[in-house]
Amino acid sequence: MQYIHDEVYLTHLQASKLSKTKNLQKQIYKLLLDLITKGILQSMVILSDKKISLTLNVSKSPVREALKRLEQDELIRIMPQSKTYVLPINIKKVRSSYLIREALELMLIREAIKHVTQDDILILESLLQKQQVAINKDDIQNFYLYDVAFHFHLAKTARLLDAWSILEKINLHIDRVRCQKNVTSSLNVQSIKDHADILEAIKNRNQEEAKNLMSLHLTRVIALIDKELDKE
Repeated sequence: MQYIHDEVYLTHLQASKLSKTKNLQKQIYKLLLDLITKGILQSMVILSDKKISLTLNVSKSPVREALKRLEQDELIRIMPQSKTYVLPINIKKVRSSYLIREALELMLIREAIKHVTQDDILILESLLQKQQVAINKDDIQNFYLYDVAFHFHLAKTARLLDAWSILEKINLHIDRVRCQKNVTSSLNVQSIKDHADILEAIKNRNQEEAKNLMSLHLTRVIALIDKELDKE
């Protein structure tokens, strides 16, 4: 097991601005999670709570709390009196997470069709348009954000935000693979078409078609992620 001493992540943290009026632990957690997800913080990179706190100009306490939360997410490992480092992508967890995600997404589609309003449809259409703009600009980051927002609004429409909280947790490991440029680039055009087809089925209140389209959409994503995982 070879650890990596790479402090590039500190440069990224240095460019971040924390709000002193908001929960510091949550802000630091999100910053570090984002760096892990994007691969800026790579597997086996050593993390220093002291250097992070100095870089962000905060005490060690919120940094340590954020690191503990990342350990609970199984993204890092804290070895007391020794070192803290980023864990490699857990291939088994990624694949099992997608099976759980598919079951939840199909439930959300079913419930969304029961409750969808014209306002919901307008919001979903707007998110599709924003995804298209992001693709045209080759803006992978915003494409991904609007993709997530589309699925979030389906959960909101279904009146099942608790289920979305579960999905967010599940997606932590999936996102580490999906956010790699070669995976997302392969998905973006097809994802918009899939979302448009799903939305059309929702408009028509066609539950079976919407569920089949969502299942097909997720199957495509899984296939590309599996291809990437095989390289690990």
